[in-house]
Amino acid sequence: MRRIVVLIAAVAVAVPAVAASTVNAGAVSQAPTLDPATVAASMSYLEQAYGVSPAEALRRLELQLDASRLDTTLRAKASATYGGMAIDQQHGGVLTVDATDQAAIKPYLTQLPDRSHVRTRTVANSLSELTTVRNQLATQVDAGADSAYLPAIDQQANNVVLWRRTPAAARAAVSQPGVVVKDLPIPTPLSGPVDWGYCHPLFCSGYGPMRGGLRLDYTRDDGSMGGCTVAFNVRSTGGGFPNNTPWVLTAGHCAQNKTNFTPTQHNTTPIVNQHGVEKYAYPYDYQFVQYVDLTTADTWLNNQTPHNTVLLYCRPGGLDSSQACNGQNADSGSQPITGIHPLSDIKAGWVVCADGSASSKRNYPQAVDSGAGADYLPGTRCGQVTSTDVGINTNICARPGDSGGPLFSQVDNTALGILEGNLPGQNGSGPCTSGEANNYSPIGTILDDVNAFSGGKGSHFDVITTPNG
Repeated sequence: MRRIVVLIAAVAVAVPAVAASTVNAGAVSQAPTLDPATVAASMSYLEQAYGVSPAEALRRLELQLDASRLDTTLRAKASATYGGMAIDQQHGGVLTVDATDQAAIKPYLTQLPDRSHVRTRTVANSLSELTTVRNQLATQVDAGADSAYLPAIDQQANNVVLWRRTPAAARAAVSQPGVVVKDLPIPTPLSGPVDWGYCHPLFCSGYGPMRGGLRLDYTRDDGSMGGCTVAFNVRSTGGGFPNNTPWVLTAGHCAQNKTNFTPTQHNTTPIVNQHGVEKYAYPYDYQFVQYVDLTTADTWLNNQTPHNTVLLYCRPGGLDSSQACNGQNADSGSQPITGIHPLSDIKAGWVVCADGSASSKRNYPQAVDSGAGADYLPGTRCGQVTSTDVGINTNICARPGDSGGPLFSQVDNTALGILEGNLPGQNGSGPCTSGEANNYSPIGTILDDVNAFSGGKGSHFDVITTPNG
């Protein structure tokens, strides 16, 4: 797990004074479209964080689902005026929709079932205008994994940010009026089979297919071991790799500087190669690794279903237990992944969940100690997106060993990103505390990059989103 400092957004276009208004105060009753059982972890987060009832938590998740659909509609039908959106969970679970002309988007907003919790805000720049500026900057600075500069849209500030990896002077090519360049410091890494009778993040041998949230144990060159977490199952088609090759996705920095080529283990068993198709620079910090052989691939994926899940693991007991647990009984299940969201789709205020497998010898003496600190428990945690820049910033707790773990939405069963590391001032150990913040490399950014990367040999990589994929 890495610590990354995210700085205050730099203004590329003037930020206007904003005016807010309410869209139609009359609420429309509608039967929920989400099954509370499928979003239980997300509901539990809202109930605990904001003291709301289960019904109110479900309403907020329904609004998030509707907002995602609305975002798609406005991008297609009102792109000249639409400026983005965010959900304010702190002040009542309200959706704020930005536009340069409120009248142009109002017909689409009044169709929302929960329109009593919708506000509008007037901004100076449409999202399409910001995208044009971002794309121009990306071309000028040759943005990518090896670039010193990365442009990003800040929808909440209604501007474009140019992030700089190093303290060197800005390139002469950066000539957009009003662009202010800020430094982005390089991230700092954190980073006999046991049978519990079910799939535990650390011990899942024999309990179903590979899935996001499981531990990967890496052998360092000095012989010691460290842990990371599986993000998602992936397949590649065409190109230089055999068709339909299965891959495991995690963070690139998990294997960085390791030269012993010892296979990576789960629960003491070699599962995947130490190296694969990989890069190490945030937000292009990824590693796609193949299984050590066909037999292992068949055992862990091909001969089992479903192929498109991440682990849902309830953490029972202790200071770091999960609110959703029933007493002291662990609950191990699966979350389907049926699609992905690119970074541009993801909004501040979204309720999201993450898996991690960080642990300590005190709590799990039979497992590799990843450096999490005593009484931090592996499993599923939920929180919300606090902002986006070149990555996804969240208030979800994480510890060393969680790196590479999946970020996903229960609301629409989508993959969002993989864990990168800590935000400013975060150096936690042991049980989670209030005010934690971590960030994720966007899955869309990763897939776009690997599919253009020479190391991918022309193959096309996709997250598996169907049970038999």
